[in-house]
Amino acid sequence: MTLEVRNVYKSFGSVRAVQDVSFTVPAGRVCGLLGSNGAGKTTTMRMIMRILLPDQGEIRWQGQPVTDAVRAGFGYLPEERGLYPKMQVREQLIYFTQLKGLSRGDAARQVDTWIQRLQLGEYARRRAEQLSKGNQQKVQFIAAAASRPALCILDEPFTGLDPVNTLVMEEAFRTLAAEGTTILFSSHNMDQVEALCDDVVLLHRSKVVLAGTLRDVKRAARRQTVRLRIESGDYSFLREFPGIRTRAASGGAIEITVPEGVDPNRILQCALQADTVTEYSLGEPSLREIYIEKVGGADA
Repeated sequence: MTLEVRNVYKSFGSVRAVQDVSFTVPAGRVCGLLGSNGAGKTTTMRMIMRILLPDQGEIRWQGQPVTDAVRAGFGYLPEERGLYPKMQVREQLIYFTQLKGLSRGDAARQVDTWIQRLQLGEYARRRAEQLSKGNQQKVQFIAAAASRPALCILDEPFTGLDPVNTLVMEEAFRTLAAEGTTILFSSHNMDQVEALCDDVVLLHRSKVVLAGTLRDVKRAARRQTVRLRIESGDYSFLREFPGIRTRAASGGAIEITVPEGVDPNRILQCALQADTVTEYSLGEPSLREIYIEKVGGADA
């Protein structure tokens, strides 16, 4: 049950929104679709959902072209809210889930389960317009997930959520994935994507600039990150290393992005000569660092 996007193009007049986009999301995995505003994320998702049709290229699910009948089995959380403001939350969720082919009884059971998972029990009998933006977003997530879709497309699902509700939504993600749903979602939060995703696709200026498993993407970066803390806090000795980038970290430490060709062990040797080293660790670059390297830091 793999999603395949093959050499897809889409233009709006003279504006090329998506150019030769190709990527694969294996069954049962969570894939993050990343990119700055205008990179083509929403257009790509709308083409998967057949809200828009590609000018060129093909989108396949389970080896077959995505048709209207196939798309009807997908879950979708759009960028814009699509709730009936005057209708009770639980009733409209049951209605949406029935539209996916479930009986009313099955739909009600699924909806009630997800309402409890997303801590919306006290709002279930309220009209949608009475809910906060964050809770409306959680309702839309349930509308996408309650029918037990094989594929769920989620466009910026964490928009409007406070930190507590973000944690609730992240747990809902993990539950949905554990139940076998393949998930493709877009987000600007690199740390969140890194925590939730098996695979990533990075779009920049309407093209794919990076795609693969999170592990492979990090390995392909061919550079490392050093966390360093010295007693004096004077890191001026780092000036002799060309191309490194530093940023402040917790506890008086700094994080150093080490480019290819610079030996991290040499940094440690110089630090030991300069002062007492109280912390040193070596790791892979974060997804944020890789993103900044690929797109120049815009909207990261």
